[in-house]
Amino acid sequence: MTVVLLFTVASLFAVYWGVYYPQRIEVVMFDAGPISRFGIHKVVAFPEQHLYLVGMPDGRIRAVDGRVQGSDCKVAWLPDDPRGSTRNPQGLPGVLRDPCSGALWSFEGNAISGTNQPLRTPAVLPSTGPDQPPDHVIVELVNPSR
Repeated sequence: MTVVLLFTVASLFAVYWGVYYPQRIEVVMFDAGPISRFGIHKVVAFPEQHLYLVGMPDGRIRAVDGRVQGSDCKVAWLPDDPRGSTRNPQGLPGVLRDPCSGALWSFEGNAISGTNQPLRTPAVLPSTGPDQPPDHVIVELVNPSR
């Protein structure tokens, strides 16, 4: 009887919480510009969006979310930092650095030091909509204002 009562109270609390404190998810499609702007292993920064895009050898473009998960910190792109050569393709320099913790990531978002977690990589899509310019790179940003 106690277990049933406890389960009922917990369920009612969960429903109440979900109704009065819903999770808000905002999705924004960001136009990063023409595909010709992105070269292999070239990082293009979008500071206002805390976003970094890099051309991959196979022709894809990877987006790296510069917002560190679990904190309010935003990474900084340090293009000449030699510590990136251990994890970047072809031993290239450059790191994304968290100014709060000092953690480092490669320009592809892979952890180098100070953390084991990679940075988030939003979806990158080709422009296909009638209101989008042709041959542009579109990045799906989730909760960009957070």
